[in-house]
Amino acid sequence: MSDKKNLGRWGEKYACKLLRKKGYRIIARNVYIGGGELDIITEFRNVLVFVEVKTRRSDDYIDIVDSIDSAKAESLLVSCEEYLSKEELDEIDWRIDLVGILVRNNKVEKIKHYKGIL
Repeated sequence: MSDKKNLGRWGEKYACKLLRKKGYRIIARNVYIGGGELDIITEFRNVLVFVEVKTRRSDDYIDIVDSIDSAKAESLLVSCEEYLSKEELDEIDWRIDLVGILVRNNKVEKIKHYKGIL
């Protein structure tokens, strides 16, 4: 995992494995819509779940939720709403989750799934 983009893509694949183990059904990955990107779109117990993945390589693991600033939150919400409108899913229950992954020495040291971050 040499650069940031490769690390991010690797983290998304790892997050998909975690979500599948928890019973989530992966619908799509890396959907560009509404001027932003939705990392993973899943379904879990009749709820559409948009999953943002943050993968970091650092000894300084701050709360990953802090990486979702107001601009990122707005971008995520716009992209989710565009997706729901495009797919005519206006009446479906949905939420936005976050999967934070800490990698050290090319191994996952810590992973956490935050539900309903926005």
